Formats: sequence, structure tokens, C-alpha cells
Amino acid sequence: MGRFYKTIIKGDEMVIIYSDKIVLQDDIQEGYIKIDNDVISSIEKEITDEERKYVLDYSGCYIMPGIINISSSNIEKKEALSPSVGTQINKLREIEYAYASSGVTTVYHSLYLTEKKIKNIEEDKIKTIALINNIKKYDSHPASIIDNKTHLKFQIKSIRTMDDVKFLLDEKLLDFVSYEIKSYDKDNRHYKDQYMQEFMQTNLNLTEDMADKVIDRIKQLREESNIDELAYLIKYAHFKGVRVCTPEFSSANKIYNEFKDTTDIIKITKENNNEDIQKDVFFKLINVSRILSCNDCSLVDENTIISSDRKPNDLLVFIGEMRKYRTLSEISKFLSRNPADALGLFKKGEIKQGYTADLIALKFFDEEEPVVVGLIKDGKVKFNINV
Repeated sequence: MGRFYKTIIKGDEMVIIYSDKIVLQDDIQEGYIKIDNDVISSIEKEITDEERKYVLDYSGCYIMPGIINISSSNIEKKEALSPSVGTQINKLREIEYAYASSGVTTVYHSLYLTEKKIKNIEEDKIKTIALINNIKKYDSHPASIIDNKTHLKFQIKSIRTMDDVKFLLDEKLLDFVSYEIKSYDKDNRHYKDQYMQEFMQTNLNLTEDMADKVIDRIKQLREESNIDELAYLIKYAHFKGVRVCTPEFSSANKIYNEFKDTTDIIKITKENNNEDIQKDVFFKLINVSRILSCNDCSLVDENTIISSDRKPNDLLVFIGEMRKYRTLSEISKFLSRNPADALGLFKKGEIKQGYTADLIALKFFDEEEPVVVGLIKDGKVKFNINV
């Protein structure tokens, strides 16, 4: 492999990318991608002699839309939570370069608002907010080469959780939100329900059958309250321009049926592989490691989004493996177009006139996974490798 170098292109200067393998939505073709500022102005078969001085030649390389990775959990590692801002920035830079070299032009860093953080609200919430702010600051830092976004994950256990999420939305700190209803303290909750049942029988003189009915009604109201709160939060998040995701098919179905305003992405898990709900509305978010570990390409369909939570290079492995069964145009849909559509990213995720020029150049060596040899972000060449 040749020398690595970084080239920054002035915003007002034209860039032209040539390749004999430009991956479009339904086809792969030869041509020139003309970029003015940060936008693809046209895709041409031929260019003028004058324009040739602006050409970056990627002959033999595939030009694809930049990958949009919506769930990276790397930032939540303990070493990233050091009180030193410099350490966090360096950690972000390390994560960013790992994803960029794997073809990602937009990465959503996942952070968790857990029950523990809610109970220790001041200390832990301040840390979470500080980390989100650092991501936001780094995104606008001159050293940043791709888009760094925030993805907040939380579990619904109290109205206080909703208030915390709403606060972060109000402060414009979140770019994406996902939730779970599942409780990890089921044994504790079961114990409390059993204690309440015994209390009603002993102190209120209710029969066992009547106490059972009261407990069942409490459980039902608890679930209905969660759904009501979720419906409000999702509408509020949409109002703020932030999309919402969940692995909870049942809650998403109820919200969709009762409120006609629901989540935009469904995260598929081992427990709900075969769920089938409103395929025209929902997307399935699948971690790439799961596809690679089970080698089951049947999980991938038209509405699939592929994401990597820990190992960015798995995305390139996925492209290499999936290429045996699908075209690069189809693969690009799972990695770029579907996440752009689901997240409401305007004119992104595709190589098309008028779309943002977020592009990657891939080269395949024998039957190995591809290598990223070039990355163009917002029309600027961020890195280029001679091979």
C-alpha cells in the first residue's frame, strides 16, 4: 500500500471524481462526479479538457455513498469518561478515524441514560451532558473529518426519565433517541406486586381473587401509562426534528394503532426476529456483528439498516461477505440510503445530483473485504491513499 496523505479542498473549488465503478441506486456505471462546494452538481460521461485539472482519478475503485452508522457504543467505555476534556477529545478522534477508515461519513455516538444515572441525578446526568457537549464541540472542531452525532438510549421506568430526555431535547443536545420498556428488575417488581397483594388481602379484607384483579389492573395501567408517555415523547422528539427507535415491537404497534404517530426505526433483536409490522413505516436496525456471527443473510431485507456498535471494520467485512449474494447498489441501501431516510437526513445516502457529496472509494483485493482508499465529506477530500 502506498503513501497516506490528506488533502483539503477549498470550499469554492470544484472537485471531480472519476471512476469506472460508480455505485448508483440501481446500477454501476463509469463517469465523472462533479462536486460544487458540498453538493453533487452532476454525473457526466465526459468532461472538458479544462475540467480535467480538477479530477481525482479512482480508476478500478468503487465509489459509494458514505456509510451512516447510527449506533456506536465505543464512547461509553470507561476510559472515555475521564474528567479530562483532552482525553475525551482524543478518544473521540480515535473513534472517528476508526469509523472513517471503515467508510463511515456520519457516526452516531450512543450514550445511555440508565436508572442508576437517574437516581444519582446530579453527578451522573452532569457527566452525560458533559459528554454530549464534547461530542457536539468536536463535531465542529477543525480536526473533525466526519459528522459526529449523538444517540441517547434510555429505559422507561419513571416519568423522571421522560423529563430528562425532554430536557436534553430542549437543549438541542440529541440527534437520535432510542428506548426500551423492558425492566431488568422484574424480580423486584414481582416482589412488590406480591407484597401489595398480601397487604390488600390482610389489611383491606379483599379476597385473593379480587386482589389478583387489582394487581392485574395496576399492571395494565402501568403499561398504558408508559404508552401514553412514550406517545407524547415521540411526538415531542419529532417536533424537535429528532427520530426515535425501539426494539419493543409491541409498544411501537400500540403507539402506531392508538396515536398514529410512532417510531421511525425498529431495532431487530433475537427475541423478535419474525415480527412483521407496517413494513412501509418501520425500518429494522441490525447490528452487523449479528449478521456476521450467524451468517444469515435472510435477516436482511428492503427495510434493513446495518450498523456497527463496537467494531467499525465489521462494516467492510459485511460488504465483502454480502457482495457474494447482493449487488453493491443493494448493499449501499442497507448502509447509507435506509439510515438517511429513517433519520430524515435531507439529500444524503445516495450518489445523485443535488445530494450532499459524502462519498467513499473502495478497492477490493482478491476476495478480501474492501479497503477504503478515499473519503470525501461535504465535497472535501478528507483523505486519499495511493495503492
